[in-house]
Amino acid sequence: RSILAQVEGFIQTWEKRHTDTPYKPYMSKLCILFAALPWAFVCQHCDDPGECEAAHSHSVTFLQTSIHKHISKPNGHYWPHPKGRLGSLSQTPYGLPTSAVKDLDDHLAWKWVLPENLSAFVWGTLIDKNRNIIIASQQGLYKYTADGEPLWNRTDIRGTQMPAVMGDNLYGMKAGDASMYSLDLDTGETVWMKKVAAKTGQEGDMMEAHNGVLVTAVDQEETWTMREVGIPAKRAIGINATNAEELWSYIPECGIWNIMALFPDQESTIIMDYCGGLYRLNLYDGSEVWKVRGSLFSMTDGGSTLGPDGNVYTCSNAPGTQLTMDEKDTHAGRLRKYDVSNGKLLWETKLQNACMNFPAVSPDGKTVVLSDGANVLDPPMKWLRGMGNTSEEIDRFYAFQQELLANKTQLNYYGHDNLNASILGFDASTGTLRWEHDVEPWYGMSFALDEERAYLWLKGEHPFGHCGPPHWSGPIIDQEGKVYVSRSDGLLHIYDPRDGSDKTFRHGDGALMSGVTFADGLMVVPTCSWVYVFKY
Repeated sequence: RSILAQVEGFIQTWEKRHTDTPYKPYMSKLCILFAALPWAFVCQHCDDPGECEAAHSHSVTFLQTSIHKHISKPNGHYWPHPKGRLGSLSQTPYGLPTSAVKDLDDHLAWKWVLPENLSAFVWGTLIDKNRNIIIASQQGLYKYTADGEPLWNRTDIRGTQMPAVMGDNLYGMKAGDASMYSLDLDTGETVWMKKVAAKTGQEGDMMEAHNGVLVTAVDQEETWTMREVGIPAKRAIGINATNAEELWSYIPECGIWNIMALFPDQESTIIMDYCGGLYRLNLYDGSEVWKVRGSLFSMTDGGSTLGPDGNVYTCSNAPGTQLTMDEKDTHAGRLRKYDVSNGKLLWETKLQNACMNFPAVSPDGKTVVLSDGANVLDPPMKWLRGMGNTSEEIDRFYAFQQELLANKTQLNYYGHDNLNASILGFDASTGTLRWEHDVEPWYGMSFALDEERAYLWLKGEHPFGHCGPPHWSGPIIDQEGKVYVSRSDGLLHIYDPRDGSDKTFRHGDGALMSGVTFADGLMVVPTCSWVYVFKY
């Protein structure tokens, strides 16, 4: 019994530590157990099922010794998914030491800028097991060493959405025509590419990958009316990562915006729609395990996460707030916690503003961190499109907008209040506010550099005239509880709730949802158009 109990505990520990492996759950139990003997074969981490066929040829060793060696062995890539590693989403054990935080500018190693400059559009970054950095942009995919040496690029894959790494492959999909791809992570060469739907949504969908299945969203919601801010996807799909065959399709009650599938175990996935509705589905056939209806006539470009307790935390908005959510002090936002086993609502907290962020839970499971603040996407330069203004008139209007921004009065000039914003920490057990860090209210009709992008668009020098980022990127929490989050006013914040200190770095641009990424001695900060790499 003692041996069996140890084996069972070992298997459970192993499964929790190996949620990134691309094979079905039965592979995690490829053990030959001899209950009458004080030893057992050791489960293997098999990136391919065929590798496990040779498990019985490995030498038999004592169980306790095998457990110790297995647990102490490092595993996998540093940042393979948009929010890091499965099982510890939006967390990192590689946060900056105090000395590096104090002298952050001195630790900037290099900056990535394309010749297109502000026309570039960066979804985010991933980091492989060798600390190499993958940059996903509308202009293509680029891989560099930690020192900035180029390894490969795929500029032919234009318009990619945010990809993910599983095993030795990079998986993603091109926005618009829904061409999904699998690339060899080391060489960048195509393993397969296949059109999986007629089209995609026009927002920030993220590819996710687990146990040989790719989960993303395709097609478009026909009834959506606010097309100037994007178009939600219509249905989630599961794709076989080996041959690109569709395994299932699921249409939620509301459309999908910025999909990022969660994986609470080896056999299921959880997605969220833009009304905050949650759906737990079988990973392999898409059958419904449970669902929770969202708030009708609401919308969020935020998302959900899993905490160390295994439960689901979501950021969405109250019913009937879709048309007013970007106004000041709407109290539209809702931070919610759900029981992962049955979808039961455990608590709900009302926020001062709309909830438009991806929550993060601290490694100790005690605190849910969220960045609060409404969005803006209305640069006045765009108002001149088709008005017949001369080049000189456009230049004068742009100079006036720059003056308003320099004086921090653009929103006020056009009859709007400045937008409050803060970084918030909530008790993960109750939803009560633990701490709050307010930052300077935002004063622009759009976020950092989008007025300039609109100006370049009028001049024919930018493809669409904005980045249109959210108010904040998703927060990342390190081993000491420090919070790393970019705000779209152009500042990276490193906030320490233990002493209330807030170290900032001015990157000068907006930031998208995926956020800051980490590896050992490495911090990578993507913005709308650039990437900053810090070493320490």
